[in-house]
This record gives sequence, structure tokens and C-alpha cells, in this order.
Amino acid sequence: MAYSSSDAPDWLTRLVQGLLGILGFYAAVRLLPRVLKSMTRRFLFGLVGEILLVALGLFLTRRATDRPDSQDPVPAEKRK
Repeated sequence: MAYSSSDAPDWLTRLVQGLLGILGFYAAVRLLPRVLKSMTRRFLFGLVGEILLVALGLFLTRRATDRPDSQDPVPAEKRK
């Protein structure tokens, strides 16, 4: 007869769940600061990069759509 998890005593199941819970909590306490630090750094660099790209796009768009200065010595009628 095969031994399945439903045949395990209740105390053994609770003991294994408790051990896994303690190990999970320990892993979270040990790894969470590193993970948060890495994620925060990546988020901040990404945010700064996005801001710079938007500013560059705005600058280039304004530059491309600005009317040329009227400093052209030859009027448009005489350029023909």
C-alpha cells in the first residue's frame, strides 16, 4: 500500500508546514532588502532615463516645429 500525504498524521503535516513557513520567513528577511535595493535602483535609473528621453523628444519637436528666423537676407519673393 502506497503512503500518501492524506495518510500522514495531522501533527506531522503541521510540523512540515511550520518548518516551511519559518524557512520562508527567514529567506524573505535575508533576501528582501537586496531585492528591494536592486528594484529601487533599476526603477530610479529607468525613471531618470524616461525623463531624459521625454525632455529630448520635447526639445527636438519644438526645434523642428519652430518657424525659421526672419534673418534670411533674401526675401522669399526674390529667391525664384
